[in-house]
Amino acid sequence: MKNSATDKPSGKGLIRSIIGMQEVGVLVAFIGICVFLSLNPHSASAFHTSTNLLQVARQASYYGIMAVGMVFVISMGDIDLSVGSIVTLTNVVAAVVLRSGHSALEAVLAALTVGGLCGMVNGALAILLRIPMIIVTLGTLSVFRGLALMECDAQPISRFSKDSALFTVFGGDIGGVPASVVVMVVVGVLGWIATSRSVHGRRIQAIGSNAIAARLAGIQIDRYRLGVMTLNGIFAALAGVLALAFLQSADPSTGLGFELWVIASVIIGGTALSGGHGSAPGAVLGALIIAVIRNGLVLLEAPTYAGTSVTGAVIILAVAVDAFVKRKKAARQTNSNTGSA
Repeated sequence: MKNSATDKPSGKGLIRSIIGMQEVGVLVAFIGICVFLSLNPHSASAFHTSTNLLQVARQASYYGIMAVGMVFVISMGDIDLSVGSIVTLTNVVAAVVLRSGHSALEAVLAALTVGGLCGMVNGALAILLRIPMIIVTLGTLSVFRGLALMECDAQPISRFSKDSALFTVFGGDIGGVPASVVVMVVVGVLGWIATSRSVHGRRIQAIGSNAIAARLAGIQIDRYRLGVMTLNGIFAALAGVLALAFLQSADPSTGLGFELWVIASVIIGGTALSGGHGSAPGAVLGALIIAVIRNGLVLLEAPTYAGTSVTGAVIILAVAVDAFVKRKKAARQTNSNTGSA
C-alpha cells in the first residue's frame, strides 16, 4: 500500500510540469532576447539603463493590458480588429470630458463606458447579423476611428489643468515603476485567475474548443460572446485612458496599429488562434517581447519601420510553432491510443 509521501509528485515530475508550461517557453524567449541585447556591443550600453527598461515596460503596458482582454476573445474563437480604434475614441472622449471641467473620475468612467459600449456593439452585430466577428470589427475599426476624428476635428486635445488627478496618479510612477505597468501586472494576474481558476473562463475556452458541444452542455454562447466583447472594449478604453494620463494630450493617431501589436502579443504568448486555450500571463510576456524587439531594433539602428515587419514575421513563426507542437501532441496521442488498443 502506498503512503502519502509516494502519492505526492516527485521533484523530477514537478520540474517536468513546470518546463511543460507554455508560459515558460515565452519567458525563456524573452530572457534570451534581453541577453542578446545586453551582450551586443551596439546596444548593450543603452539597453542596460533603468530609464530605457522602464520606457520599454511602459510601451508594452498599453497593448499588454489590451492583450489580456484579447486573450478571452481569441480563446473563444473570435478576433477583434477594432481595439486600436477603441483606444483612439476613448482617449479622445476622456480628453474632451476632462477639458470640459469635469473631474478625472468622470473622465475615466466616460471612457470606460464608451469602450464597453463599443465592444457591446461589436458583439451584438456579430450575433444579430450572424456574421464573423472579424468582419464586424473590420468595419467598426473605421467607424470608431471616424467618430474619434469627428469628436476632436482631427486635432490633438491638450491644455488641461496640471493638477488633474488623472495625470498625477495614472501618469506618474508608483514606487519608481510607471503606473501603467503596475496596472498591466494587476490586469494580467486577474486575467490569469479568470482563465484558469474560474468557471466562466473554462466555459469561454470550451466555446472556442467546440462551440456545438458547449451549446449542448447548456452554455449560453451568445451571452458569453457579448460579455467578452464588452470586457475587451473596457480593457482597450483603459489603455486609452492611461495613454492620455502619461502624454497629457489626446492625439487622433493614438492607438493606430495597436491591433497588430495586441494580436501578436496574444499569439506569441501561447493563446491558440483557433480558440480553446488562452494565457493571460503569456500575453503580457508577449507584449514585453514585442516592446523589447522594437526597442532593440532602434538601438541597433535598424530602419525606422522594421519593427512592423519583424512583428509580422514573429506572428507567422509563433503560429507555425504552435501548429507543429499540436501535430506532435496529436501524433503522440494517436500512438498512445493505438498501443493501448
